[in-house]
Amino acid sequence: MLTKNMTANLPALPGVYFFHDKYDKILYIGKAKSLRKRVRSYLGKPKKRAAKIKRLVRHATKIDYEICRSESEALLLESRLIKEHQPPYNSALKNGRRDWFVKTNLNDDFPRIELVSEIVPDGARYFGPFSSRKWTQEIIDILHQIFPVRTCEGTIHPRPDFRPCFSYDLKRCDAPCAARVTREVYRVMIDDALGVLESNPQEVIKSLISKRDKAATELQFERAAAIQKRIGQLKDVSVFLEVHRR
Repeated sequence: MLTKNMTANLPALPGVYFFHDKYDKILYIGKAKSLRKRVRSYLGKPKKRAAKIKRLVRHATKIDYEICRSESEALLLESRLIKEHQPPYNSALKNGRRDWFVKTNLNDDFPRIELVSEIVPDGARYFGPFSSRKWTQEIIDILHQIFPVRTCEGTIHPRPDFRPCFSYDLKRCDAPCAARVTREVYRVMIDDALGVLESNPQEVIKSLISKRDKAATELQFERAAAIQKRIGQLKDVSVFLEVHRR
């Protein structure tokens, strides 16, 4: 049975953890932003645990782990190892249930924020998994409302004489295709969006407040009002993400 002593030496680092039974068979593979916090969570509030978790805790006799450089790396490793070992308590993945992720490829000059159902080792950033395709798309739509990044596919080659699409008229995209936004300013928006996905919206809000105040000081009232709108939208985003994250 899983005990506090078995979790005593777990590091507060991202990684993948393994629950073994008394025959050293892998029962379950999971990923964590903090191995210590995640594994210890299995010991709390037993009356509220699902029956599957109760059985897992009862049958686990050993915990192994592998430290990763980031939560995203842990997510990739977890996915690969589940497919390789097919642990019985990862039955949802084993039986073909799809997970949904938000992906952005920072190797692009003007990255997109997109929905995918599979993690591949392509150097992109993945966030999730989330509870359904519908809610993952909803998360992406919310981010697009707050951060006007592009939704079009393909490589962007900015041209001042290029006519932007209707998304620009709706203020849903800053039109990097038409050189209406620099790569540096666009990347700041992407970084802010990633900050939200990393469940750290307060830091993003703090940064936006500074930008709002600067715009107001420079009498750029329309820009200040737009930033204030983003700040208001961000306040509920973290709750939405937690509700729909697996």
